[in-house]
Amino acid sequence: MLKLPGDEFVTIELVHDRSRGRRDSGTALSHFVIEVESMDATIAELAARGVESEEPTSPDGSADFRTAWIVDPDGNRIELVQWPVGHADGLTAADWAD
Repeated sequence: MLKLPGDEFVTIELVHDRSRGRRDSGTALSHFVIEVESMDATIAELAARGVESEEPTSPDGSADFRTAWIVDPDGNRIELVQWPVGHADGLTAADWAD
């Protein structure tokens, strides 16, 4: 994750999954995460451009925290995230609070 000095939130998140092993690119990058304002609008726009996505789901079962997956032409997985109302624009320390 990349959180620049003075930023309240993480601006770039690269997820590494050691169980996937190394890829041709020399890394074991699992996926990128991109925040979207509206999952429905984003999925519709991507579909109009010929980009397929998995059906959006909610990690916590709520209607406003949603994720969906797309795959780029190189096979890299990209996770789209629509944060719930009132959530910071990205991951913060509160996401790991007990």
